[in-house]
Amino acid sequence: MKVNRRHFVGILYDVCLFEYASQVGVDQHHILALADLADTFAFVADFYKHNRPLMDIPCDQFITRNQLHTVIGLLDYIEEMETGAYEIFPRNVEIREDAPSFASSSSMKRDRRKQQEVSSRDQHQDRDRGLTRPRSALDMFVRPERSWSTDIYNHRGHDLHQDNDTDLDDEYSIVIPGLSKTDIQTFLWEYAYMPEEYQDDIATLIRYLRRDEWMMNGSKGSIVTFDWGLEGVQKYTKEYNQNKIHKVEIREQEEVKKAQEATQQLQEEWNRQQEAAREQEASLRIKTTDDFIWRLHKSLVISAEDTVAIEDLVKTLEAELSEYFDFCFLALVPVGSFASGSHTRHSDLDLTLTGNTKNVTISALADALRHFNYESVVISEPRVQPPQSSTPISPTTTAPSVPQPFVTFIDPRTEMTCHISLNDPLAIYRSKLVYTYNMVEPRFCPVFLALKRLAVQRHLISGSVHQDRHRPVPLGSYALALMLITFLQTENPPLLPKLQQTPLEEEDRPLKETIVQGIDCSFDRDWKYHFGLGAGNSKGVAELLIDFCRFFGYVFDYESKEVNARIGAFRWRPDVSTKGAAISNLSSLAAALPSATAGINSGTAAISSGSSQSAASAAASSSSVSKELGPVTFHVMDPFVMGMNITAACRGDQVRMVKECFQEVYEALNEGDVNHVFSKS
Repeated sequence: MKVNRRHFVGILYDVCLFEYASQVGVDQHHILALADLADTFAFVADFYKHNRPLMDIPCDQFITRNQLHTVIGLLDYIEEMETGAYEIFPRNVEIREDAPSFASSSSMKRDRRKQQEVSSRDQHQDRDRGLTRPRSALDMFVRPERSWSTDIYNHRGHDLHQDNDTDLDDEYSIVIPGLSKTDIQTFLWEYAYMPEEYQDDIATLIRYLRRDEWMMNGSKGSIVTFDWGLEGVQKYTKEYNQNKIHKVEIREQEEVKKAQEATQQLQEEWNRQQEAAREQEASLRIKTTDDFIWRLHKSLVISAEDTVAIEDLVKTLEAELSEYFDFCFLALVPVGSFASGSHTRHSDLDLTLTGNTKNVTISALADALRHFNYESVVISEPRVQPPQSSTPISPTTTAPSVPQPFVTFIDPRTEMTCHISLNDPLAIYRSKLVYTYNMVEPRFCPVFLALKRLAVQRHLISGSVHQDRHRPVPLGSYALALMLITFLQTENPPLLPKLQQTPLEEEDRPLKETIVQGIDCSFDRDWKYHFGLGAGNSKGVAELLIDFCRFFGYVFDYESKEVNARIGAFRWRPDVSTKGAAISNLSSLAAALPSATAGINSGTAAISSGSSQSAASAAASSSSVSKELGPVTFHVMDPFVMGMNITAACRGDQVRMVKECFQEVYEALNEGDVNHVFSKS
């Protein structure tokens, strides 16, 4: 181990000063003869000489080589220091000399002392060679040899011959100031951070200096015995100072931790306040949006008088058609938004003619309407007509026919736009299903009407067939209703039940199985039984609308998942999960239907008018149509016709349009900007 002995001796020197400084008060000074300090270093050199194997840093040779055991050597050593102390003693130390009468200056005295030392060494060498030389004048001032506890060195630097120094040694002293409590603590901390290999040696030396050389207790402190047999002053030992530093580090760490915890608590409190402020602002925004949606719902829902007028229109029209077709047991049934309970004063009236319609054609139906002076009677053709196919949907279902035209007209008395399709029983059950969900949850209708409003304004759905006949829209009202139903079914806790998953074996509520044209249209129609299911979910209509837009704007995976209200889930599509399995035979049929659906407010009449007679005829072209759909197609599955995607025409850019529209609405609603959301574009 390479040790800097000069540094070690300097620290030892500062510790000796500290020991002497402890003998006086803070405003006093201890006067130490330089000869006594030389004796201290002589003792240290002698101690190392006798205990070298037990010590870490033997420095006897360094002391003798630098004459630190002599007054003249110490003079040079101390005067090299700016403050008279080496490094860690906290106060300035001064050398004081009382010049004798025959000395003119301290420099003369020092020169004379140096000459004496040289003469002494020469005499010693001559005596060893058997020579004698005249004694100098200074040799006449011989002082009796000083008695002290070393047999090797004394402060005059001679070891093997009689001391012949003069009393000039006693004319030098150093002035050591007393230390304050702060000075003491500063010194002890500075010492604690000195190299660890110094500390046990210094602790040992101070112990034996106190006992055998100084004859005083110095700065006091406990005495410990080392494993190697020597004793030491505890506060100077390596173990003591390591523990001291460690305790301080732990205390500092604890203080830092406490400070960090306090800062963190302040930060958390500030965050809580900010969060509370944000929540309050968000609550106010949501309340504003909530009030707006309820007001919008109230303004859109038709009045009781309008409802009576529409019911009278349906009865009158049914009687007129029965009369025109020779009373062949015809029935005119509302479908779409009017039948589902989400009709507004701006909605079209969707109807389907059922009963004995075997001899009724769409052309004859148009003639009958003209006969009774209904205005703007036109036959609306579906935009896409898939080829015929006899491939069945499944072994248990009957193949419906290709979508048929429907008649559009205006009632001059109510000025309502109406649409009539021929024999579409599936549309009836679709409307009844949406109606039942609407009755189960009072929040369904306000949210749905708000969605329809913003969807119409952003061209996601259309308001009339004439308005958007040449402009395709990605969604229909029926698809939007199924999206909302599935979303409310998957809320936690859910707001809507899964009516088509209700067990049929409940004895107290027997569920009648309904098969329409080979398609299972069974569902639990007892809405009163499920009423209040969503009471555990406290979200208002604004929160539900915001969450719906966030889900379909940022969460829903359009590429791989489907909206399936039948099972009440957003599930992985079978064609994706089976890695390339063929999509349902009805997907190509559905691709042709939404174009007609977009023109009917409910979105059900045109879909059902075709699907009720020939859905399976589209299977032959399923492969070719699927290739045209592109990589991304929005899948909203029909709840009755298994495998039918009613949004098969929504693909590519239209999917991106749907997603971006819901993102835009979500961001605006999140900021409370209801005017931007519901303003007309």
